[in-house]
Amino acid sequence: MTSDFAPPADLADRVGRVWRRSGELPPALPQPSVDLLVFADGSLWLTGPETEARTGSLTEPLTGVRLRPGTCASVLGIAADEVPLTGMPFPGSGLDDGLRALRAPARPADRVVGQVLEAMRVAPGAPVSRHAAAVGLSERQLRRRFLVAVGLSPKAYTRVLRLHRAMALARSSPVPDWAEIAVRSGFYDQPHMLAEFRRAVGASCVRFFQAASRGRRAP
Repeated sequence: MTSDFAPPADLADRVGRVWRRSGELPPALPQPSVDLLVFADGSLWLTGPETEARTGSLTEPLTGVRLRPGTCASVLGIAADEVPLTGMPFPGSGLDDGLRALRAPARPADRVVGQVLEAMRVAPGAPVSRHAAAVGLSERQLRRRFLVAVGLSPKAYTRVLRLHRAMALARSSPVPDWAEIAVRSGFYDQPHMLAEFRRAVGASCVRFFQAASRGRRAP
């Protein structure tokens, strides 16, 4: 079972969504964000951004607060690339404590990374070199700052972003045109998109879309 909720209004600039999961995990794309998890016993846990989908099932209900990319370091004072994918303990107990930590005064976010994140959202297929040049940085300089703020390299982040763009376009179409979706999502072509989906979720984009629509794991 899965449920997603809008974040509290006062946290909308820091939190993308609040979610709850139980039982078998539904088909899902990797999430390029840091999550604050709340376990059934109230313990809190931070997990790093993903480049491959998680599968399996949960023995107990789990609640998560998904931070917006680029906010972990400024809001929690923890560099995003220091949060392991497997997770790390976070002080406090229960969802209220977690939300209270997210409401604490934040340090200034990296505005340059914020500009690049927005540019990537608009043009997910643009090369990293173009994004770096647009903000006056070398690719290496951008990579260092991006890792601290987001927890992924710019290249890894855009790879995940393109997957989400493709699924959003597929869901908005009565009959998905996968060749067109590939180009509009920033992939070189449809074979490139197929390869990226297989790498990230273990299934083609078509099979993943069908399985997600039925609410079960792709074969």
